[in-house]
Amino acid sequence: MTTGRTHGGRAFAICFLAGMCEGYDMLVAGVAAPRFAPVLGLDSGQVGLVFAAAGVGLLLGATIGGRLADRHGRRAVLVASLVALGVFSIASAFAHGLGFLLGVRFLAGLGLGGALPNLLAIVNETSPATKTTTRVTMLGSAMPLGGALLGVGTVVVPELSWQAMFWIGGLLPLAAAAACQAILPRFTAPGRADGTPGSLRLALVGDGRGSSTALLWTTTLCVAMSVALMVNWLPSLMAARSFNAAATGRIVMLLTLGGAASGFAFGALTERLHARVVHGLAWSGMVASILLILAADHSERAAAAAALGLGFFLSGGQFLLYGLATDLYPQAVRGTGTGFAVGAGRFGAILGPLLAGLLLARSGDADDAFLALIPLILVSWLTVFALSRIHPRRLAGPSRTGAIEV
Repeated sequence: MTTGRTHGGRAFAICFLAGMCEGYDMLVAGVAAPRFAPVLGLDSGQVGLVFAAAGVGLLLGATIGGRLADRHGRRAVLVASLVALGVFSIASAFAHGLGFLLGVRFLAGLGLGGALPNLLAIVNETSPATKTTTRVTMLGSAMPLGGALLGVGTVVVPELSWQAMFWIGGLLPLAAAAACQAILPRFTAPGRADGTPGSLRLALVGDGRGSSTALLWTTTLCVAMSVALMVNWLPSLMAARSFNAAATGRIVMLLTLGGAASGFAFGALTERLHARVVHGLAWSGMVASILLILAADHSERAAAAAALGLGFFLSGGQFLLYGLATDLYPQAVRGTGTGFAVGAGRFGAILGPLLAGLLLARSGDADDAFLALIPLILVSWLTVFALSRIHPRRLAGPSRTGAIEV
């Protein structure tokens, strides 16, 4: 029996690579859609159903995967999730109609959703006590980097078929699953180790965690809605400002680069500054970036700088919440608590674009969609401030003893 510190560096590296696979697969259907839609005879509404099926799978996978990990062990559930993601991503390359595609994207979403809470919990439980929040926050950068790889691939090989995109999106998580099985230590099921995962209610609200769980879900929901709204509607806002397609592409690229850099930057800051200072920096940066992008008008340089800042601060805030979530729950229920927090975020990712669509339908002004970000961010700022007043480690208690068998 040994502690997670022995395996921390290797575990973080393999979890980061698995997170990059997740980032690739989160974007692959959107990138491939313009290529498979005409082949399969799908209109825009039917393509939206494909995205929604994956989103529902993500939400359910996060909540179910975390709970199963508390009962059956982290590595086992992570490997199973990655295998499911790989198999059903490859199956997507053989789609011949809407019904089949809906089914396989839902099942791929289940695997994708089940992997993230386990990656977060494993990094938490294998990192040195002083680096848990830092490494969990840095893990967030893996997903935008994985998405960036997909973007680079489509630029380098513009003739890449939609089937090849899904094949790559399937083979990568299968390779990651094999690496996790071979390299990660064997985790005992935390619930069996200390005798509790207990009921779902006890996992989420037991030992005085009820208010903390409610605050975490609220702030995660608001931030995820903001991220999804930003990603989906920034191109429309830029088009309304009369930017051409090339300029819009450059601005969106900077938004993505800002998100990719934020996990590393905010992870480093958590080692040096008090949590409230880091959270204040992230959330004040979000508000400032929104105001700057609304004021940019027709200046591409100003819009690009604001988009870089918005991606950096908004994604950074989301990644900081991962660290809060993993520290909030004790080991026996960490998968459950983290999984439901991730599920709240997935729900927000579904609601965000719907909210923006309603606002645009009412006014026809893309600025209104971005103005809606401000109350969401202010609510999340208040809730994360309240949450940060609760010392996570006082709630969680010892978390590493007996976590790993070798």
